[in-house]
Amino acid sequence: MKKLIVVTFSKALTFHNLINIFSRVALNSEHTIIAVIDCSFLRKSGKKTDGKAYFYNGVAGKSEQGLEISVISIVEIETRLSYSLSVQQTPSRPQIKPVKKKPKNQNNNRSKKSRKNLDSQSSKPDITRVDDYAQHLKNTRYFFPTSVRPNGR
Repeated sequence: MKKLIVVTFSKALTFHNLINIFSRVALNSEHTIIAVIDCSFLRKSGKKTDGKAYFYNGVAGKSEQGLEISVISIVEIETRLSYSLSVQQTPSRPQIKPVKKKPKNQNNNRSKKSRKNLDSQSSKPDITRVDDYAQHLKNTRYFFPTSVRPNGR
């Protein structure tokens, strides 16, 4: 049975200190503890909803218009308990439109190499959603319990 610890706020309590207290009280150090990340789709209508875009909805099995959040959690494997540590809304990205091929006579004044560079630049976004997830994970890793970090770092 876990003991209840009462925390008084006579001093500033940082999020990092709160996580350390939580780790000592709620998690069993003898169990396997991992960090996981997963995304959740939120159906959303409205024309002025910030961040609304097409995201994959696993329930529907296709992309739909709405919002998406990525959730990073600490999971205790043996008890199958999960504790959410950080939630972040996935930013919407401009839709990538397929590059339309121009008739050959319109591209004659450019070399093949410059046409290829223009086509590849217009079809790739600067930052992908996977980059957003990786950045979320990178920003949150400092709050993981020491047993989750590689080599306790």
